[in-house]
Amino acid sequence: MSAAPIPPAAGIVDCAVHPAPRHPDDIRAYMREPWRSRPFPGLQRYFYPAPNGDFDPAAGPNPGTDPDLVARHVLRDRGAAAAILLPQTRGLLPDLDLAAAICAATNDWLAAQWLDRPGFYGSIRVSPADPVQAVAEIERWAGHPRMVQVAVPMQAHQPYGQRLYAPIWEAAARHGLPVAVHIDSASGVELQTTPVGAAAHYVEWSALYPLNFGVHLASFIAEGVFGRLPDLRVVFADGGIDMLPPLAWRMDKNWRPTRNETPWVDRTPTAYLRQHVRFLSHRLEGPADAATRAKWLSLTGAANLLMYGSSYPAWDGCDPATAVAGADSATATRILGASARDWYRLAGEAAQA
Repeated sequence: MSAAPIPPAAGIVDCAVHPAPRHPDDIRAYMREPWRSRPFPGLQRYFYPAPNGDFDPAAGPNPGTDPDLVARHVLRDRGAAAAILLPQTRGLLPDLDLAAAICAATNDWLAAQWLDRPGFYGSIRVSPADPVQAVAEIERWAGHPRMVQVAVPMQAHQPYGQRLYAPIWEAAARHGLPVAVHIDSASGVELQTTPVGAAAHYVEWSALYPLNFGVHLASFIAEGVFGRLPDLRVVFADGGIDMLPPLAWRMDKNWRPTRNETPWVDRTPTAYLRQHVRFLSHRLEGPADAATRAKWLSLTGAANLLMYGSSYPAWDGCDPATAVAGADSATATRILGASARDWYRLAGEAAQA
């Protein structure tokens, strides 16, 4: 895949901006029948909505729907040279053909309405429950110079390392496209939000859903996906790096005496991270004071594993200064842009952020 050009004016790359259609049914224009006439859920999460609203009031009355306003807020006001757009789909739908049609229409809409604008790059949405159609969608868009990653929901009915999904990861790796894992609109056939039942309140849901990244990460490693696909790159795009150190420690500790069970895991689990895994920043993660935060950034390996993502226009979105609070200059430069330019193979020189 050819490298996508990045403007040279600044170094910041925002790896998670969430555009949305102006009207919930706008993507129907990109769907064929019978899918165009089929009912399906909207984008608003109706389980566990944030008590004070899901969106930043500064994003306007229709947040994330106006490309010009998004460009002004993300590229101009926050100084980003590039923004990777990660549109939401509809979570897990029982009709696999409908789910695939929604993903395909979302990709067509994104390319038509957003990707002709300087600084915007896109994500290929696929429904991982149907690997055949997901691979076809990757093949359809892999040659587009502004589609720079594949995106799947964090919600899944099986951990992502299991062989059902292997064709999707193989296609992504073959085309040099990272795979972004992000919580999707909770409108489909969802599993219970915790291993022992459904949470009752937003505070429980928001604190616990990043645990799912750990399930997928452990599965990728234990099932040998990273060993088989040395070029596969995964982005956990909705926070979670604060949970990484204890998880990584436990996996390393438990791997040593049980290596005969997974002989294809030929190194400690943490040894796979730098080559294969990145996390995006989240405003609510990490200590508040700078001195403690600096230690936290070091403990989590942020210089090598963390990239900046604003989650614009979410209410808990992260600005660049918050993302690198407590970091030294070299670490801040990597978090804000250098790591993303390497990870997404974005071409062009960029000044230090």
